[in-house]
Amino acid sequence: MEEATQTEAGVVEAYERLAREVLSRPESIPSAIHNLLLKLAETHPGAVYWIVRKFYQEYLRLYVSDTGYIGIADRYEPDLMYPGDIALYMVPESPQPGDVVQITFTDKDEVSVYVIHGRVIECNEDRSIQVADTSTGEDYRVVDWNVLGKLVKVIPFGSDEWQELFPASGVPKEWLATSVEENIRSIQESDIPGKDGAIAELKSRLAKLV
Repeated sequence: MEEATQTEAGVVEAYERLAREVLSRPESIPSAIHNLLLKLAETHPGAVYWIVRKFYQEYLRLYVSDTGYIGIADRYEPDLMYPGDIALYMVPESPQPGDVVQITFTDKDEVSVYVIHGRVIECNEDRSIQVADTSTGEDYRVVDWNVLGKLVKVIPFGSDEWQELFPASGVPKEWLATSVEENIRSIQESDIPGKDGAIAELKSRLAKLV
C-alpha cells in the first residue's frame, strides 16, 4: 500500500512539474496549452480530441447546456438527412429515448476520430445511453462525453431557409457537389433499402450544384 501511495504521489508530482513548465512559457497560457496539444496531436489526434471533449463536458458542465452548433451534412442518413442538408444540434443535459444524437469516438490507438448518428434506445443509471446507429442499426453503449449533440432540426437542401443560411456557412458548392457524387457512388455499390429513391434525390441535387 505504501509503495502504491508513493507511485501515485510520483505521478502527481510529474504532472505538477509539467504544468509548471507549460505555465512558465514566455507565450500566453492559452498559446502554451494550444502548442502542447498540437504537439501531442501529431501522433495521437484522437486522444487529444477525446480529452478536450471530456474536459469540456465534465469540467465545464454548466456551460455545455448552453451550447449548440450547426453543420452541413456530408453523407446520406436514411430517413434523416441527405448531403447538403443543414443540421442543427443542441447539447442536451440528458438525452432521452427517441432522440437522435451525434456521437464521436476514436479507434483503439486513439489516432482516428469517427462521428456517427445514433437513435437513443435507453438511458442507463450511470448516465450512459444505448443507441442504434442510424445507418447500420448496430447497437452501442455510449458514455455521455461521447455525445456531441442532439439533432433538433434538419433544413432541407434548397429550401428558403437553406438559401438564407447556406451562404453564411462558407462551404464551397464545389465541395458539396463532390460529397454528393461520393454518396451516389457509395449508395450504388450498397444494398440499402430505398437506394433508387436516394440516388434520384442525390442526382437532382447534383444537377443544381454543377
